[in-house]
Amino acid sequence: MKMKKKRKGAQEGSISHSKDMKNENLIKEIESLKLDVPGEIMERIQSDVERSEKQPKISVGDLNRSLMSIAPEYKGRMRVSIFLACVGEIFSFATYLFSAYAAGWLIKQAVGNQLGFDVLIKYALAAIVCLFLYFVLTGVSTTISHRTSFAILAKLRQKLFEKLKVIPIGYLVDNPMGKIKVIIMDRVADMEDWVAHIMPELPSRLLHPVLCIAILFILDWRIGLSIFVPLPIAFIGMGAMMYKYRSRMAVWISSYVNVADRSAEYVRGIPVIKAFVQDKESYGKFADAVKFYHFSTMQWWKQSWFGKALMTAAMMTPQIVTMPLAFYLYGKGEIAVEVLILALILPISILPQAFSIMMSFELFQMASNTWVSIQELLDMKPQKRPGEEHRANIDNGKGIEFKNVDFSYHDGKEVLHNISFETKAGEVTALVGPSGGGKSTIAKLLAGFWDQANGEISLGGIDTRNISFKQLAEEISFVSQDNFLFDVSIRDNIRIGKPDATEEEIINAAKAANCHDFIMGLPDGYDSKVGDAGGALSGGERQRITLARAILKPASTIILDEATAYADPENEALIQEAISHLVKGKNLIMIAHRLNTIKQAHQIILIDKGRIVARGNHEEMMEVPLYASLWKQYLGEE
Repeated sequence: MKMKKKRKGAQEGSISHSKDMKNENLIKEIESLKLDVPGEIMERIQSDVERSEKQPKISVGDLNRSLMSIAPEYKGRMRVSIFLACVGEIFSFATYLFSAYAAGWLIKQAVGNQLGFDVLIKYALAAIVCLFLYFVLTGVSTTISHRTSFAILAKLRQKLFEKLKVIPIGYLVDNPMGKIKVIIMDRVADMEDWVAHIMPELPSRLLHPVLCIAILFILDWRIGLSIFVPLPIAFIGMGAMMYKYRSRMAVWISSYVNVADRSAEYVRGIPVIKAFVQDKESYGKFADAVKFYHFSTMQWWKQSWFGKALMTAAMMTPQIVTMPLAFYLYGKGEIAVEVLILALILPISILPQAFSIMMSFELFQMASNTWVSIQELLDMKPQKRPGEEHRANIDNGKGIEFKNVDFSYHDGKEVLHNISFETKAGEVTALVGPSGGGKSTIAKLLAGFWDQANGEISLGGIDTRNISFKQLAEEISFVSQDNFLFDVSIRDNIRIGKPDATEEEIINAAKAANCHDFIMGLPDGYDSKVGDAGGALSGGERQRITLARAILKPASTIILDEATAYADPENEALIQEAISHLVKGKNLIMIAHRLNTIKQAHQIILIDKGRIVARGNHEEMMEVPLYASLWKQYLGEE
């Protein structure tokens, strides 16, 4: 057993060493340009390469099965579409066949062979009928596949939206809305070409060269065999072109993102750049980013040019051996004129399909990478909670309790370790500590944004995992530093805390949050629109309105995550006064870097590196070196 473990460890070490070597070689290539590439860009390149190596390899069949599993009821339609496309391809070959015999009739007639004109008419009519059937069948196939495509993609979007309802809300909070929008709208839209065109058409495109080779073999095995001569060259070219394709693509994408970031930074920062005469340095960074992007692009293309040239040349000349061989055999009288014509036109007919197949597999590379991001969201484990009809018997006289709670994000690295503490109703509990210590993570676990890996979190004596999402949302009011207001009236923004609130209740909540006076000073008072995301108000005004919302909401627990983060001293004092109205009979948990805001807290819990370091009131905590240091930093004494 020990030997197996050692061997496994050695193999893992060897794999890790191999990946490290690849990354080192890549860095050496970049460093050889002698560019001043920032360290964060190097890290991005490394992470992109490593991620590309870790991505699961998806075959065409895997991708098709995954897509059809989204809407299995459409499998029959897609099969019909594929069948019609393949039958249509057979009729297209029948068109070649009858056209060749019609041309043979003309040649024979030209050399003096007297043949009945009705034979030519039959061949011509058969060719026209087959061509008509080809257009009809492929047209019907395309219509079915497009309708099926739109239905599958619509259901995929619906499934993704339904997934957002059950996955941890922390995913929505921690990921930008733009990223989620891109996955649901843009990435799904990118799959349309694959579902509408490639899925039904690829089998028929692959059938074309198969039928071509089969017919040539039937006509004459030597001609059929000769068509394979260019294939080894094509495979060599394809192998050279696809060498380290995914890792090179990851490098190229990272360089592209680098240019995009530098461009946006340069454009956004033009006022500052001009004000501080930093144009040379800032433009230099942008120019280096462009050079790096050019380098990565050229490296990829240089590696692909020769292979692509070989493959293209081989695919463009399938008749390089077939044509002279067919003329030789016809000259010796071993094949008929119709066979000669087919030997000339069938290999050439492969060319459009060959390039379509090449484009299909290139599209597959993009579609498979696109599907990875979609699949990642689909595969996220849902949070399991009781249904909305289930009402837990929460005792509002009890506080909050964390028992031996551990937590880790998707990467598996544990960020909270054995967190245990209790709060009492009507008291203020403050979470303080260095940035990145885990304070906000604790608050989000309580609010149900994520599920803890181990331990128990209880609210009013009930495990939060036994409380429905709806009831938990009713019991907890979460006010974050990044407060959000809807572009509606101030009244409607406050009323979100209690949809059936009366006008008097809304005004009383606003007065308690110290925002009534400034609201009445606005032209439209409570009917004033706050603008997109509250942009018409200052940061302190927005914060007080969110506090009014929290005061109005009949929740037993209030979580304030940096409630005074964007407030000036005047607004901070008003917010502090508003917070005092939240304490009465409720659990109040505050996270703050401005330590004066939590000086009067009943319990202060010091968090550092995911662990509870100390707890107590302000006077007791001043005996703890880390807390005392944070306090001095706040006062500006350090």
